[in-house]
Formats: sequence, structure tokens, C-alpha cells
Amino acid sequence: MSTNNSRLQTLALDHIDISGGTQTRVQTNDDAIASYADEMARGVAFPPITVFFDGSTHWLADGFHRFLAVKRNAGTTIAAEVHAGSRTDALRHALGANATNGLYRTNADKRHIAEIALREWPDLSNAFLADLCRVSGELVRNVRTELTTTGIIQKHETVTGRDGKEYPAAIERQPRGKSEADSADEGGGSGGGFSKGKGEPGATGGSVNELEAEARSMIRKGEMDPFELPKLMTATGHDYAASVVALLGTMKPDLKDRTDGLLRIKRWVEKELEGSEGVKE
Repeated sequence: MSTNNSRLQTLALDHIDISGGTQTRVQTNDDAIASYADEMARGVAFPPITVFFDGSTHWLADGFHRFLAVKRNAGTTIAAEVHAGSRTDALRHALGANATNGLYRTNADKRHIAEIALREWPDLSNAFLADLCRVSGELVRNVRTELTTTGIIQKHETVTGRDGKEYPAAIERQPRGKSEADSADEGGGSGGGFSKGKGEPGATGGSVNELEAEARSMIRKGEMDPFELPKLMTATGHDYAASVVALLGTMKPDLKDRTDGLLRIKRWVEKELEGSEGVKE
């Protein structure tokens, strides 16, 4: 079915680019191609493939097995839903394709998809890419760690969230939502067909409040620079207090001027409390 920004066309197979890096599976499934080809030969109608057209090239975004099945049957044309867009648009679409229909994605497929996304957009947050790829945020996080450790992608101090704002990359260290292990049975098979509702979970978390909540938690635990607190719109007095207490807890008992330091803090707190009481009055 066509949408407002797409149109249904019959395209010649040789007018469709399948070698532009928009195939996101580890490999195509020959059994599925053979099965599709047999069903097509019997007259079974398949959904149209999805392509993006940039004015010169039709980039295949979804439907590689259907495309190859038609080719196996010596067909020369295929029904396609054509969207206006570039190779990048096609890739963005392809990364999330088959999450809820089509051939089940294996865990290897999902990992491969995360790798492709991180290579293309290493400056985007894990939550952003998890949503794009329809995989868990933990999977993206783990793959990012491996790719940066091996030098395949550069480490970024900040990442761009789904809201277009930049956040410290350290926030991305903490997991959100279901892990890939929790979803091991979802998409781990190699079944065929175009059944709906496979249950592949979308990434959770990633909103401004959720990101800041994680940052605050990490700061309170001493896992992030406490001077990041003033940058957080949701920071509370308890966040500041917990951060200070956590830091003071690391002070060695035998530090020679420990008592003087604590008394200095006490005087500062008392002065601030007096000022606060004056404001309340």
C-alpha cells in the first residue's frame, strides 16, 4: 500500500541497486529465497519491496529475498513502493526493516545491524540508534564498546540524543530497557513468511528526563564528574548532597587536616542554611 510520500510502481530489476550497502542482514537465506520463488511461481502475491529514489538511483531498502526470488524465477520486474530519498534514507529504513514482519532476524543479524549503524553514525546516542535499528540499547552499547576498543570507530565525548541535544557519552554506559539476552528468543530463528506481531521490542528510554536521571544517578555514585550537575535541568539538592557525601566518604580517616576540612564544610553549610532561612522569611 502506498503512502502520502510514496508511490507504487513496477520497476525493472536492473534499475534497482542492491549493492549500495543497504542489505543489513549478515547474509541472505537461500532456503527462504527458494521458498519465495516457489510460492511466486504458484501465483502467491507478495508485498511490494521498498526502495528510495534520489533522482538517479533506486536504492533497495527492504525486500532483498523477494527481489532475489523474482530473479531466480527469471523475472525482470517487481512491484515496489518508491519513496523519495537518498542511500542514507534507504539505510535508515533498512536498519529497522523486518523487526516486526518478514524473515525473523537472527541475533547475528541484529548485531550486524548495530555495527552498521555505529559505523555510519558513531556520534548518535545508543538509545537513538537502538530505536533506529529496533534492537536493545544494551546491544548497541556493547557493540560500541567493542568497536571503540578496537579502533574501528572513534570514541566520542558527547553524543546526540533523539531530541537533537548533545549529552555526555558517559551517560550511555548504563543499560536501559531489555537486554539482548532477554530478547534471545525474539528474532533468533529463521522462519519465513510475512506474519505480523513478532514481538521485537523497540528500544526503551532515551528521553531527556531519562538521560538526565541516569546522569544524576551516576554522579551521585561518583561515576561521573559532579561538575556536570549544573548542566542538568532536573538536578536536585539531594543530587548535590549525595555527590558531596560520596566524595567525602573517600576521605582517608588519617588525613592530617581532615577535621579542619570537615569544619570548613560545616561552616559553609551553616552559612548557606542561614541565608536560606532568611529567604523563606
